[in-house]
Amino acid sequence: MNRIHRPRKLTGAACVTALMLGSAGAPAVAQDTDWMAIAYLWGSGISIDAQNASVGVDFKDLVDDLEMSFMGHVEAQGDDIGGFVDVAFVGVGKNESRTNFDLNVDNDTTTMDLAMVWSPGEERMTGFELYGGLRYVSNDFRLVADPVPPALPTVTTGSDSSYYDVMFGARFIAPLSEHWRLTLSGDISGGDTEGTFSIGAYAGYRMGQHHFIGGYKHFEMDLESGAGGDLTMTMTGPVIAYGYSF
Repeated sequence: MNRIHRPRKLTGAACVTALMLGSAGAPAVAQDTDWMAIAYLWGSGISIDAQNASVGVDFKDLVDDLEMSFMGHVEAQGDDIGGFVDVAFVGVGKNESRTNFDLNVDNDTTTMDLAMVWSPGEERMTGFELYGGLRYVSNDFRLVADPVPPALPTVTTGSDSSYYDVMFGARFIAPLSEHWRLTLSGDISGGDTEGTFSIGAYAGYRMGQHHFIGGYKHFEMDLESGAGGDLTMTMTGPVIAYGYSF
């Protein structure tokens, strides 16, 4: 079976993230700003549809197939205006045998959202909020199909592209009690991609500066590969997170 070997492209992603964080943090010098940093685990199943080929990875299998993962969120909020950076990287490799051929799949996906937030409520990070900005998507997908027995040529397909979208969304943060909050969010984007959208629902428990969060998130991307084919990637599943406000 053919194997795919290629270097990870984390250095460029890390540089872009650093620039985003720097630009988001600049207004903090000029005003009193509340900050929150969140690290989260997204227990998502992943499905990939590309050129009439479909590959699915359940979360229980993802733990074995996962090569590297990082997910984080940093947010700053003033009286009415704030901003956030959200970064997620997932690298997955999967081998499986099917009727008449063996599949080798390797997929690295990086998403970064850099957005401004308008929060007109009396309390920061509470009530109805609108946000908009830039969504960056980098996807490196390779699929190799080896016929069994090897009577036919090996089939290889994939894409390695970066995309920049304009993103708009809204969220509603409802205080349920002194410690509990419910958050509903949704957004869409368009531009270089054929379109992306995400929806989520989260419950959070606050204890001083510490935040414990659980919920569910669905994220779908329609991408055009460099070869002119279409690639649809869906990630959906539960989220658990820890946040610290300062």
